[in-house]
Formats: sequence, C-alpha cells, structure tokens
Amino acid sequence: METGSVLAIAFIVLVPAAILWGIFIARQRRTQKPASMLGIPQAMRPAPPDEQLEGPRLQRVMVGGLVATLATAVFIPVYWLPEKQRQEAFVDRFAEDSLERGQLIFSAPPMLQEDIPASEFKAEEKALALGQNCANCHGSPGVLHEEPTEDVAAGGIGNPAFRDPVSNQVVAYKAPPLNNVFTRWDEEVVRFTIERGRPGTDMPAWGVEYGGSMTQMMVDDVVNWLKTLPGNNQPPAELSEGCQKPTATNEISCGQEIFEARCAVCHGPEGQGKEGDETQVIEVDNEEIDAPIWYQGMALWKGDVRHLTKREHEYTIRNGRRFAFMPQFAEAPSQGIPVPPYPLTDAQIEAVMAYERTL
Repeated sequence: METGSVLAIAFIVLVPAAILWGIFIARQRRTQKPASMLGIPQAMRPAPPDEQLEGPRLQRVMVGGLVATLATAVFIPVYWLPEKQRQEAFVDRFAEDSLERGQLIFSAPPMLQEDIPASEFKAEEKALALGQNCANCHGSPGVLHEEPTEDVAAGGIGNPAFRDPVSNQVVAYKAPPLNNVFTRWDEEVVRFTIERGRPGTDMPAWGVEYGGSMTQMMVDDVVNWLKTLPGNNQPPAELSEGCQKPTATNEISCGQEIFEARCAVCHGPEGQGKEGDETQVIEVDNEEIDAPIWYQGMALWKGDVRHLTKREHEYTIRNGRRFAFMPQFAEAPSQGIPVPPYPLTDAQIEAVMAYERTL
C-alpha cells in the first residue's frame, strides 16, 4: 500500500476518534451531580422528565446520529473506491518480489568471511537463506537487480561431477540452458522437472515433497523468474526460407538445419547423446580428469535410432515422451498432449526424421 493511502486512512480514522475521545474526557471532567457523588447507580436515579427527554436533548441525539450516518456514508466510498488500485499495486509488488526471490533462489548464496560484522550478515541474510545455487550447473544468473542478459542461465557442465549409476563412470553432464526452456516445454513440465528432478542424471529433486529443499512458493518464484529471461520471450532461431517447407530435394539438409536448431540441445550437435568422444577436464576428489561429455537425450547417431520403425520414429517426434523429457513437436499432438509453443510442420518433422536416420 502506498504511503499516501496509509496517511489518508490514518487521518480519516484517527482524527474523528481523537475528537470523540476529547469530548468524552471533557464531559468526564464536568462537576458531578449529587447522585453521582453519592455513588447511586445510573439505573436507580430518577429519570429526567418527558419535557427534557423530548426537548433539546432528543434533538441533540438525533443530530448526532445523522452526523454519524453521513460521516459513515462518506467514509465507505472514500475508503473503498481506491481499493482496486491498491489491489493492483499489491499484485505488481508481489510479482516484483517473486522475481527478486526467484533470482536469489537460482543464485549461489554469497560467501561470507568468518567473524563478519552483524550488519554485513544482515545485508546478505535473504540471499543466504534463499540461494539454492541452480546457477552452479545452468549458468550464472548475473548481477542481482539488473536486467537479465542473453547469457544468463545459458547452460553448462554439471557440478559436482556425475557418476553414472549403471557404469560407475564419472562424466561431465551437459546441463541444458534455461534461458530458452519455455521454447521447448510448457510450465507443467518445467515445474515437474524442478520438483522431481531427472532420475539417472545429475538433476536432483528440489521439491520438499520429493526430498528437496524448495517449497512450492520457491518453485513458483524460480519459474516466474525464468519466464523473464530474454530467450523465453522470443521464438527459437528462425529457419532458412527454403526449410520453411522442405521438399524431397532439400529434405536431408533441412532436416540437419532443424535438428541443430531444435534437437541438438538435448541430443548433442551430432546426435551423440551419451556416446560421444568429446571430453572435458573436471575436478574429482581434488584431481583433474578428462571426463566424457554426456547430453541428456539418447544417442541418435551410428544407427542408434534405426531400432525404431519409421512409424514409431515419427510418432516419437510428433508426440514426444512428455514426462520422460522428450518434447512434442507436432502442431496437433494426439492423446490430449498440449500443443508446443513453436511446433514443426509435418514436412519439417519428416525432414528431421530422414536426417536422423542418416546419422
């Protein structure tokens, strides 16, 4: 609520109250009547005669009631007419606070030296309490309270290193970018992933109901903040004009272009998934090792995708595997799956499928 509104309400409510209290105190200080001085209860004292009750006293009571009614009639609309603006201002302020908290939750908590002054700790208390360090894997959130830039939450390598539960191999897992996550997924899946994690990867479950440390409100705040990132407010990279409607003559080349623009973020630029030869130096137990780089999507190269029939392959691209983290790409997916924000046409899906089967 704005300061002006608070002062206006305080003036309207407190000033009449102060006047009434003044009148009451002044009346109490008048010379007491003999009956009052003798301690005779009011109910046992002789009542005033009818001439007095129906005379000036009655008129004063009626005038006072009329004034109080008029004051109430004026106060109610004066107080409630600006209520819509107050509610809208509260919603705007709550949204701003949610974005601030979302960025703090995504960020790493600040490092503090031992024996710091209490004032310094107090200044960082909110960031210390909220920081969940999502940026450790998904990229730095930048400077707080500044407009987000293109490289915010642009992805990175999972840290600490991930040990595959099947092979026991230490790998460098590619954490996907979140500055364009809403071009791939709707809010339900994004929220599902944050709360429950991605089993078999280094993405843990963050929701308190699933053993994590983030409340429902914290998840809401992170989702709200991610929506403000530049890449989540614009479509994916535009395809070349010739690949808007692929034909038999450019099907493979357009399939590659579409794959690199829309699919490589999960499957790797060559469709290598978890089978590539690329490595990255990471630190494990204070020792640097060359760890293979893994992408979250399955490997599609070297014929890995050909175990699917063309019909199964097309169905997977069109409808995805919603909670197995494969987005749907068709303009009208079946089985009640929500339409993706930036779907591919039938011809583009066929081009991608043809290219993937050549890898």
